[in-house]
Amino acid sequence: MHARIPRPWNPRGLIAAYAIAALLVLSYSVPATRALWDGLDAWIALDLNALVRTSHAEQLFWASANLRVFDYVAALVLFGVLGVYAVAGRNAPRAERMARTVLIVVTLVVLVGLTREWLFTDVRRASPALVLEPFTRLSAQVGFHVKDHSARSFPGDHATVVATFTFLVWCLAGRRYGLVSLVLATCCVLPRLVAGAHWFSDVLIGGVVTALLTVPLVVFTPVHRLAVAALLRLHAAGAAMRGRVSHDRRHPR
Repeated sequence: MHARIPRPWNPRGLIAAYAIAALLVLSYSVPATRALWDGLDAWIALDLNALVRTSHAEQLFWASANLRVFDYVAALVLFGVLGVYAVAGRNAPRAERMARTVLIVVTLVVLVGLTREWLFTDVRRASPALVLEPFTRLSAQVGFHVKDHSARSFPGDHATVVATFTFLVWCLAGRRYGLVSLVLATCCVLPRLVAGAHWFSDVLIGGVVTALLTVPLVVFTPVHRLAVAALLRLHAAGAAMRGRVSHDRRHPR
């Protein structure tokens, strides 16, 4: 099987990603278009929150989806998709798929950690549950604590993580796994939007723009090929060492 290796340099991809990110940030910053964003944010927040306005069953469902345990389950499912790719993917030999999987995980941790310290750190914005009226607070409707508000909702942490993950998977694992990750990512951020812990723009401007600014530096430059090659060399060296140890055990001097 021949590996479908992304090009070492993809200037079109870099330009497109940064152009989209720049347009989104510009539209969010300019007063005339920011008013459109604010209107869209309010409309989406109130429309989604209407799901839990009267139905106690809906309130329990969405409140449960905002518990920390749901985050752990979602993480397991997302990494399960990555595990399926590593074992059964078809766009590269198995050793390379394993290397790409490791690269995705390491890159995700590094990029999310860096962006939390460097991007959008000066933006202060209260979440819909603290701003809009009338608004149904899930924590007031169910008998347990729910993440349904935030004094600093921008950018959305969940959105940043899942957008970065999905972009990486799409580029390195392929479109099929990227689409599955996109559907799961939507499921991950939707509970926070319904509960009023985040605005839609927290997801799109905060999370997606962060991914557009960071992931291309890995997948549209030689970084990904160099990293995969280094991981493959480590794998080969480890396999050779295990082979020598096994040989020495079978044929002691």
